[in-house]
Amino acid sequence: MEIKHYDYVVLGGGVSGLGFAKRITDHGKSVLILEKEDFIGGLSRSIEHNGFYLDYCAHRFHTNNKELLNEVMNLPGLEMKKHIKKSRIYMFNRYLKYPFEIQQLLAAMPLHQSIASGFSFLWNQVAKRYRKTNKLQSYKEWFIHLYGKQLYNVMCYPYTSKIWRTDPKNLSADWADQRFQGENMRKLIKRVIKKILTLDFSSYNLKDDSLAPDGGPFYYPMRGIQEMCDALARAATNNGAKIEIEANVLSVNTENKIVTYSLNGQEQTVTYGGLVSTIPLQTYYNLQERKNLEVEKSLSEIKYMDIIFVYLFINKPQLSNDHWLYFPDKDIIYNRAVEFSNWSPLMCPEGKTSVCFDITAFQDTKEWQMTDAELVEKTISDSIKVNYLERSDVESSLVVRVKYAYPFYDLDYKRKLDIIVNHLEHNNTALLGRTGMFKYNNSDNSIESGFALAEEFLKEGGKNSVYEYKIKAVSY
Repeated sequence: MEIKHYDYVVLGGGVSGLGFAKRITDHGKSVLILEKEDFIGGLSRSIEHNGFYLDYCAHRFHTNNKELLNEVMNLPGLEMKKHIKKSRIYMFNRYLKYPFEIQQLLAAMPLHQSIASGFSFLWNQVAKRYRKTNKLQSYKEWFIHLYGKQLYNVMCYPYTSKIWRTDPKNLSADWADQRFQGENMRKLIKRVIKKILTLDFSSYNLKDDSLAPDGGPFYYPMRGIQEMCDALARAATNNGAKIEIEANVLSVNTENKIVTYSLNGQEQTVTYGGLVSTIPLQTYYNLQERKNLEVEKSLSEIKYMDIIFVYLFINKPQLSNDHWLYFPDKDIIYNRAVEFSNWSPLMCPEGKTSVCFDITAFQDTKEWQMTDAELVEKTISDSIKVNYLERSDVESSLVVRVKYAYPFYDLDYKRKLDIIVNHLEHNNTALLGRTGMFKYNNSDNSIESGFALAEEFLKEGGKNSVYEYKIKAVSY
């Protein structure tokens, strides 16, 4: 049997791989995408369940890169609506605006804590001018540098330690650098200081909110983020790309540029000019033939966080008008709640709504070991406790568990990652995406880096890597 050749083979059909395939096929190159699941999109996917459309949590599309926005918004068959994010956080037995308005937060605190936090914040604005930012190693140090110790204890420690299952002092400051833009943070803090000093306790205006971490406008399809992934796939296949789902990759020979995989019970072999891996690093290492003890040691010391989604189907048109609700209290099992009817009225049957509660975990944590029934019951009882819903509201439920959801940035992750990437990016092989690059990318970052990698491959003498690629003008 003749072995088919592709200019590029992509392992994994998430948004980064789809973005790469779209851009590279715009230039007439042939691409094969191999996806092990029966769907494309990776974490940016949606499922249909009894008339409800459900995301894996919710994946908004937001970017300040106008070229990227224009290209995505004009994908064939894609319609996305613009939203201004509305979210709140449950603290001090009430729901506060989130991203934090420090003046509102201070007003909600007990008086003694508010006074201490206010003075700590203002003193820190003076003291931080004399600190060396290149010595900020941990997320804890980074946050205290911006806000001071007292607000760190309120704004950062509870929620961050809950999500990542560790003290923020054990997390690299790189995570903060990728999540928050330094220039935006400086502008926002100047405005906050002015509000506090002038006793202005009004809300952020729209300009303020666009600077805040996780604030500002975003775009979202009518029936879930899957529609964006499908549009990327449609653009790529219209250009001639081939996408195989339920394809199980068996081996990769990087020296001879051969990929062997099984599809519908049949083993198949293809050759390639360039390879793009978006799958977990450990998985890809085991597939390829080049072995190295130092790389294996580094791989054994990095890890991904997993996530559990508990979906509740509600016999009401709406529970709140928020896009997101955040819950830093460790006695509440979930981190966030997303109500899909607020994202699009087409996500839920008429007169009903649905909520996704996400729970981050490792496979050895108690939540991962809980049964689906136990997770649902704890989610409902905790939601009653915070006055979010009543038991009689809940019609049914669904639990979905996803592995390799988030790269975990320990203090030494970058050294280990450098060793891994330098080994794996060999002979026209490139790593890509949140999972493949071990980089905390949003969907827009992943698409943009997929486009950037395609441009690198197309350049004569290009480096064929986006490992050190700096995402430009990204709004968080």
